[in-house]
Amino acid sequence: MRAGQPPEDGGLGTTTNHVESSSAHNIAQAGSIGSVHFHGVPDADLQPGLVSTIPPTELLTGPIYGRDELVDLLVEITLRATGSSVVLHGTAGGGKTAVALALADRLEWEHPRTRVWWIDASSESSLSAGLREAVYDADPHYRVDEVVRAWRGESSAPNVLKRALADAPGRWVIVLDGVDDRRLLTKWRAALQQSTGTVIITSRHGKAKVWDGVTEVREVGALGEAAAVKMLQAFAPASGTDAQARELACALGYLPLALRLAGSYLNAVPTFPTKAGLALPEDFEQYRSVFHERFGELDRLHEIGSGLRERELLSRTWELSLDLLEELGMPWARPLLRWLSCFDQAAIPCDLANFEILNLSPLFKGLTGMDVIHAFVFLTNFGLVEQVSVSDARSSAVTTNCWLLHPVIREANRHQPDLRRDLALYMRLAINTLDVYTCGLSSSDPAALSLWAALSPHCESVVDWIHRERATLPDPGDFELLGTKLTCVVARFAQLSGAYVRAENLYRHALAVRLRHLGEHHPEVLALRRHITLSRWDHYRTRQSITELMLLTDDARDALGEHDPFTIECQLDLALAQSHFVDTDTVIDDYREVVRLSRKLYGKTEMTGLSAQMNLVTELGRREDESCAPELLTLLTMIHEVEQSPGAAQQVPFRLERLRATVMHLLQNYRGWRDILVSDD
Repeated sequence: MRAGQPPEDGGLGTTTNHVESSSAHNIAQAGSIGSVHFHGVPDADLQPGLVSTIPPTELLTGPIYGRDELVDLLVEITLRATGSSVVLHGTAGGGKTAVALALADRLEWEHPRTRVWWIDASSESSLSAGLREAVYDADPHYRVDEVVRAWRGESSAPNVLKRALADAPGRWVIVLDGVDDRRLLTKWRAALQQSTGTVIITSRHGKAKVWDGVTEVREVGALGEAAAVKMLQAFAPASGTDAQARELACALGYLPLALRLAGSYLNAVPTFPTKAGLALPEDFEQYRSVFHERFGELDRLHEIGSGLRERELLSRTWELSLDLLEELGMPWARPLLRWLSCFDQAAIPCDLANFEILNLSPLFKGLTGMDVIHAFVFLTNFGLVEQVSVSDARSSAVTTNCWLLHPVIREANRHQPDLRRDLALYMRLAINTLDVYTCGLSSSDPAALSLWAALSPHCESVVDWIHRERATLPDPGDFELLGTKLTCVVARFAQLSGAYVRAENLYRHALAVRLRHLGEHHPEVLALRRHITLSRWDHYRTRQSITELMLLTDDARDALGEHDPFTIECQLDLALAQSHFVDTDTVIDDYREVVRLSRKLYGKTEMTGLSAQMNLVTELGRREDESCAPELLTLLTMIHEVEQSPGAAQQVPFRLERLRATVMHLLQNYRGWRDILVSDD
């Protein structure tokens, strides 16, 4: 060792040391030293002992609830030492790392001769350093300089690892924790595939196909209800009743991370020296209220008196997965997950994610159909959404493919800064997608009824959301009016389901909003009056409804004109209702008038005119009127016109071929029909 010359500035008590040494040790001279510069210390960061591979079992805060069978299986696989590899996958917060730690803890106490190397595989550097340390530990006599050269890139590090693991005596297990980016394992995969030992991988990526060569892929998801309640009560034993614990566990979706954070906070809150005048939640019920109403406050509550890692913050842990997806070339995954979070905590029909509709929003400019497919494949693979099939009791034979969000993931996304910043855009997009998707739904098709059932809760949820966020919206009145479309969708489904009172109440709520903003003569107000009247007619079939239809028809004629489509539809409604009570030529004349007005307005047959003609021939046939046969021939002509107009044919809620066959059958059985056909020619 040779000391350098004093600095030229003559600073007292300052020495610069130049170290020349063949040994790999850091040397500093004792004394008053202001700055030390070390030179010639080769590969100091590649030496043994710089990285710990000891399992951090101290992080286990208690038993692992609901995972006993899985831990038993992992212990059994480890003891076999046959070169097995197991992937534990699931969404963030599901407890994958806790299961691996429970395995390490069991092995330490019950099978202490089994070596366990715990390696942080969340980044390339930590993975490489951990595997290097495993090489050193696998054989203490392994030449350090050979390992240093390999990890410096002068020889093959994977080959060195492979030889070290193959030669390691006894049973061993490597836990690779946090392999969310599976690309990091690419160069190490062959080295880790041994005929002895065991490799346990925890990852948010769950697609089995990408884990080729792995013995087992096991999902670590939400707990069962009993285990979740037990866990919550173990962390916070004096925070409420069993029923309240069940309700909170359900609200948290039985997610281990959320349960642990909630229980730890509730257990600690009585020890706070002061509450500083804040209304802090102190039991299961109050915490559940905060979760639903003030989710954004939870991370700050959880951090009181404890330092949480980024992966433990409810506002950040799933953002890490989205960050990785963006890095993997999936920039649309984040806004699509935000958009899904705008809907209710219920299954969301997959077909809502129509790129053509999404593309109309500034949030998704440039989005393609392939972008949507790729994004949802990866969102599913990373456990951020779940694909499920749902059916409705009214059409149990029909299933609808849907997306389902975990309640905590949904709330975490709803409170992200970017969604709050673009709240109006996301809200408008949610309204538009539901409106477009529901406006063409049939009221009789079983598949459509299943969709009605799936979409109804989302429509209600978005309307409630508009009400809650009214003060923050740029044009609340406009959003309230848009929301009435969705209220009418819910009311329509209630009406189809026979819940007429509920349907009428919903319609009247929407009517009050439209009257307040649009006035009593606006077409959308008149349209809602029609919905209410027809709903009452379906329910009660009284003359009072006929009186209401008369008033509506007169108001529509005054406000919109006699030849307006809505006015003509109201006239048909009135004629249909009157046919139940009035047995006079007035009803027949009304049907013919609707057909005439429809033809004059459109210049061709459309749905209103076709319906009026069908009811006309039905009424004439019931009366055995001699004019029925000519009107049947007119109906045949109208059917042909509709068939030649694809736009009109799509509006018909029944099969035109069947209608034509029915008309031909009636004609063939009608007395004198041959003479009618000849005279018509």
